[in-house]
Formats: sequence, structure tokens, C-alpha cells
Amino acid sequence: LIGWIGDWSRLIKRGNERYAAGDYDAALEAYQSAAERRPKAAISHYNLGTALYQKKRYDEAANEFRRSLDSKNPMLHAQGYYNLGNAQFQLGDLQAAIQSYKSALRLNPDDYDAKYNLEVALEKLANQHSQQRSQSHQQDSDSKEGDGQQQHQQSENQAGQNSSPKPEQNSIQQPDGMSKEDAIRLLGAINDDEKAIQKKLLRKRFARRQRPEKDW
Repeated sequence: LIGWIGDWSRLIKRGNERYAAGDYDAALEAYQSAAERRPKAAISHYNLGTALYQKKRYDEAANEFRRSLDSKNPMLHAQGYYNLGNAQFQLGDLQAAIQSYKSALRLNPDDYDAKYNLEVALEKLANQHSQQRSQSHQQDSDSKEGDGQQQHQQSENQAGQNSSPKPEQNSIQQPDGMSKEDAIRLLGAINDDEKAIQKKLLRKRFARRQRPEKDW
């Protein structure tokens, strides 16, 4: 048993070294071997998830991060949710990413990276909703304009020399979606001062707030 655990530890150490060197293929191989030796160890799956994430295999990474959530270590548990949120964000599942970031913050309210990524995910989701509403209203407007033109043509055909002017098709005012301020107000974990800081950071790339590294 001691030898078995020792092999696992050496594999984790080797994976960490290769990961730090940017050799994610070698790190992935080491972490996979570690996970095979100790499949119930949360660290095995967490570290494996980080290597998969770096390989842009986000769906597989998300599965490994989910398996790491069994950890009794609260920091590793929080990190698992944080990285799960990052993988879900990359997969375009913003609703799931938002929930994962919130779970990470419940375990570690001082995680500013999780707060930042949560705000980015909320803003992106709000923008998507706004675009969908705009497209829907534009389709409605185009449909109404087409119906009006068809009705007018039918009226001309029936009336012959009908000189009545064609009613102008007024454009539909597209309502705005959820504003950035509305999205920010959803962040109960962020106080007013933190909100001001986060809004200034929104122009920075999301990737700079990824944190797949591990300290285990």
C-alpha cells in the first residue's frame, strides 16, 4: 500500500513539474496514470482536469472537475467549482458556469477571480439575451412590414386607381436587455467598492482570469 501511494505521489509530482514547464501532454499522461492508481482521490481528477483544460478538451476537463468535488478539503473543493465554471464558460454553458462560480464563492467568498469571472459570465449572458430580443423584435418588424405590403398590394388590385397614400411602417423600438448594472446587482457577494473595481477590469480578456494551476 505504501509503495502504491508512493507511486501515485511521484506521478502527481511529475505531472506538476511537466505542467509548470508547459509540457501539458506529459503532464496529462502522468495525471491519467495517477487517476488510474487512485481513482477516488480528488486531487487526481482535479489535476487531470487542469491538463485537459490546457489541451482545450473542455468537456473532459469539466467531467474531471466534477469528480474532484468530492474533496473534503474546502479550498480544493472551491477550486474545483471555479475551474468547472471556467470549463463550462468555454463550452458556452453560461448558466452552468454562473452556478459553479457562485458555488466557489460560497466556499471561498474572498476569491476575487471567481467574482470577476462570475461578473463576466453574467454580462455575457445579459448581452446574449439582449441580442436575442433584438433579433426577435426585428423579425416581428419585418413580418409586419411584409404583411402591410401584401395587404396594400391587394387593396391596389381591388380598387384600381386608388390614390390613398401607403401607411408608413413605423420601426419598432427595440427594448434594451439587462444592463451591465442590472447584472452587477445580481452579485450579492460583491460590495460597492468591489463592483467599481470589477467594472474597470471588464475590458481585460477573460483568459487572464483563468486559474487552472494547482498547488497540491
